[in-house]
Amino acid sequence: MKRWALYRIFIIVTMFARYIWTIYRFTRKNRPGTNNEEFERIMITIARDYKKKALRLEGLLIKLGQFLSIRADLFPPSVLMELTELVDKVPSSKLGESRKIIEEDWGTTIEDIVDNISPRPIASASIGEVYSATLKSNGRKVAIKVQRPNIDQIIKTDFRAMRLVIAMLRRTSLNKSTDLQSLYRQMVFVIGDELNYRTELKNGLYFKKMYETNPVIYIPDYFEEHCTNRVLVMEWIEGTRITDLDYLAEHNIDRDELAQNLFLNAGEQLLFGGKFHADPHPGNVLVQSDGRIVLLDFGMIGATTADDMRAIQRILQSFVTLDYDAIVDGLEDLRFLLPNANKQNIRQAIEKAVTFYLESDMENVDTKLIEKVLSDIELLVRNEPIQLPAEFAFFGRAASTILGILQILSPKINLLDLAKPMVRRWLDEEGKNQNRYLQIAASYGARLLAFPRLVNDALSEPTRWRLFEQQKFSRVANMESLKIRQWTSSLVGIVSLPVSYTGYFLAHYDLMGISLTIAIIALWNGRRIGRQIVRIADEPFK
Repeated sequence: MKRWALYRIFIIVTMFARYIWTIYRFTRKNRPGTNNEEFERIMITIARDYKKKALRLEGLLIKLGQFLSIRADLFPPSVLMELTELVDKVPSSKLGESRKIIEEDWGTTIEDIVDNISPRPIASASIGEVYSATLKSNGRKVAIKVQRPNIDQIIKTDFRAMRLVIAMLRRTSLNKSTDLQSLYRQMVFVIGDELNYRTELKNGLYFKKMYETNPVIYIPDYFEEHCTNRVLVMEWIEGTRITDLDYLAEHNIDRDELAQNLFLNAGEQLLFGGKFHADPHPGNVLVQSDGRIVLLDFGMIGATTADDMRAIQRILQSFVTLDYDAIVDGLEDLRFLLPNANKQNIRQAIEKAVTFYLESDMENVDTKLIEKVLSDIELLVRNEPIQLPAEFAFFGRAASTILGILQILSPKINLLDLAKPMVRRWLDEEGKNQNRYLQIAASYGARLLAFPRLVNDALSEPTRWRLFEQQKFSRVANMESLKIRQWTSSLVGIVSLPVSYTGYFLAHYDLMGISLTIAIIALWNGRRIGRQIVRIADEPFK
């Protein structure tokens, strides 16, 4: 039943509707920033329920959970931890089902190409499975990665369900702080890429060329003539997870040296490579008996552009000169701020955090004061339309995963000493030393020229603020009233849909017709009210 399109859409949409309703009820009873412990408990309960249903339905939900587990801009750490534990491991398919896909794509029988194919998958995940075999043409042992049967149709169905979920979310306050359409496009782009093994092949060949002369990093060979959109054939690798400490001790592999090699090569990818492995968990990072590191699975790849890296450098420079306006502008250039972000609030939060750091004795500082500063920043991120672009979410995921591995391999590793030469080289290559002092001078000059405008703004601020607060109060009251009407209509529509489906299933067509009519009218009314809310929210304050 879980492969039926209508069933999947119904389960996914009603599941998210229940989550949204639970959060909405809480926010109606509690002001923002209050009762945080209760809100976190609710979110953890939702995350655990989502994990349970994702493992039962499989398909997109597992990948979606993994995608959301890197979105620190959307969820508290405890929820991210729950989603991170969403293991991409599902029951394996039968070889007969996979055989059909392989032979369709190869245009011949499996036995014409390989010998000794394993009767069961060596590994099985939500999108693909891996079999071992031996190529007849050269006798080399290979891993054959093949998509699960009908997975493309299941994923497409789940994406249709998620479009309905996004439509519901656009009627909530989340739409003001998050670009939901952009989030959906990122999700389609990232997960969609994993459905095309030719993309993974292209990524694998890219890294193969990058490391072809590197003595400590190895990328498996790919056999392009046997690779298709649904089948990937690569060299079989003998090795074990890089975090297998018993294996490292058995083969006398220096853990500190191994950690250093991993860190330096990961840094090369993140700062200089343009592309980087976005999912370097221990299952995708192996070590061989001679200490060589093997990277696998290039289905999830992040990328940074030259413009992005220059923007990051300008932000670092602005921190040195304490030019907070330039820091905010840099974040906007990097797509962290949505168009309706309050730059002044963001600037004040950054200035507050930096001032606290510069003026405090970090060894003797009051931990409660640190928690207060961090809480203020977290509240700002929750309330302001600040969103983490997918490429930087992947950047953070890759960096944090690598750091976790390093802590296992070499707990006392001095990352600062290792990173200094690399970061210095990156700054020199990206920024060019001869221009840096001119840029700093220009930064200070711009701040001096802006001084008269800042004085004028400060003198007129109290009047503007009073008028702004009056308009804001009136608008919020109006929007809250409309939201209650919208949620009532939406709830009636959502409840009427399963009643209509029940009428169809029981051949009670009067019940089906009446409930379907109610659902259409209620959902249309909810959409009409939603547009009215958006129109009011978009009106500029006078």
